[in-house]
Amino acid sequence: MTADQMVAERGLATTVRPLPGTTVPRTAGRTTLDGAFAVTALRRPGAVAVQDAHGPLTYGRADAQAGLLGSLLVRGGVQLGDPVIVHCDDHRQSLVAQLAVLKAGGVCVPVPPGTDEHRLTAVAALTGASAVVCSAATRDRWRYRPVLVLDDPRTLRLTAARRLERALPRSAPHEAAHLLVSGTGRSVTGQLADHVAWQLALTGRSRAAGVPVRQVSVSGPPGTPHALSALWWAVTCGGTLYALPARGTPVPVSARSSVLVSSPEEYDELAARLPMRPRLVQLLGGSVPGELTARHFAALPATPLRAEFAPGGGAFPWTVRDITSPEDALDERVIGRPAPDVRIRVLDGNHRALPARRAGELCAKGAALPFDTIHRLGRAASPTGHPGLPGHPALLRSGTPVLRRADGRLELAGTAAPAR
Repeated sequence: MTADQMVAERGLATTVRPLPGTTVPRTAGRTTLDGAFAVTALRRPGAVAVQDAHGPLTYGRADAQAGLLGSLLVRGGVQLGDPVIVHCDDHRQSLVAQLAVLKAGGVCVPVPPGTDEHRLTAVAALTGASAVVCSAATRDRWRYRPVLVLDDPRTLRLTAARRLERALPRSAPHEAAHLLVSGTGRSVTGQLADHVAWQLALTGRSRAAGVPVRQVSVSGPPGTPHALSALWWAVTCGGTLYALPARGTPVPVSARSSVLVSSPEEYDELAARLPMRPRLVQLLGGSVPGELTARHFAALPATPLRAEFAPGGGAFPWTVRDITSPEDALDERVIGRPAPDVRIRVLDGNHRALPARRAGELCAKGAALPFDTIHRLGRAASPTGHPGLPGHPALLRSGTPVLRRADGRLELAGTAAPAR
C-alpha cells in the first residue's frame, strides 16, 4: 500500500494550519529523544547528524523530514502508544523514521535489514503493529500492511503537499519510545523502554567515556541493538554518527579518532581490518572473549576497551567492564559491575537473594532499563515472567547464571541454583 493510499484509506483530516516557524518542542529541554534532537536542530541546523555512504544528513533536514512524516502517521491513524515497525536499510533513513514515529507519539519497533521472513512475521504478531516505515529496498517484505516508504517519490510528493500537524510532538518522557524485540526464530519477546531509560543509559556511558563525545562510529546495519545505541548516543550528545564504509573505502578524517560502538560478534570480524584508530571501543552485547581482547590490544595497544553486558540481545547495559590492558581480561567470565542507575540481584530458583560466590540467575531493575516485557500480543507480562511475583514487581530476568565476587564484580557461572 502506498503512502497516498494509506492517507486516503484511513480517513484523514486534510486541513490544518501550519506551525508558526520552527519552535522548541513542548517537551521542554532534553526530556525526550525527539525533543533533544529538535533542540540541536534549532540551535545548529547545519550540523551533521548521520554520515554514511549516501552522504551527510543534517539535524535541520532530519528534523524537518521527521515532522512531515510524523504528520502523515498521525493523519494516517497512528494513535498514542501504537507500535510502528521501522525497517530501513541505511542509518540516515532509520534516524528519520524513528524521529517521525516518536513525534507522532508512537513506539518504534526497529528491525534490521536482512531479517528473515519468519522473524518478520513473529515481530508483527508480537507487536500488533499496523503500520511500517521502511526503505524502498525493504518494502516488498510488507506487501499486506500500510507502509510509508521513505525514498519513494510518491511519499516525498505527499509530504511536500502537506503541512505540519499542530499536535506534534506527542512524545512524553515516561511513555514508551521503543519496543525492542529479541529472541531467536519465531520465539520472540519485546521489551518496552521509555525516553528516560535511554537518556540515563547514554548519560552513564558519556560520563564513563570521560571526554565529550562528538563522533560515534558504528559497524553493521541499522536496527541492531548496538547500532540503535550508537545512533542515539551520537545525536543526544549533539554529535555525528558515522557508518563505517565497506572494506577498502577510506574513513573521513573527522571519524578516524571517534568512539567505535559494536557488538562482540561484529568486532570479532572487524578488529583485523579496522580502517581507523578509535580513542575508545565500546562493545555492547554478550561477554567479550579473551582472544578478542588480545587481538584488540595487539592492533590498538593505546585504545581502551569498554564492555557492556546486555543479556538477550538487548540495547541497554546491565553491567559494565573497563578493560584497559590484556591483563585486565585474563578472566573472560567477568562481566563487570552494575551499570549506572541499574540494580543487580542474583536470585536462586525460589527468587531469593544469594550471597557472594553462590551462583544464581542474573536479575536487574532500574530507571536505565526497559520497564516492561511483552511475551505475546495482548498480554503484557511483568518483566519477571511471573505476574504478581511478591517482592519483585519490576525485576527483569536474564536467564543467565552468574555469581557475585567478594569485590562486587559479577562473573558468568556454570549453572544457577536450582529451585526447591
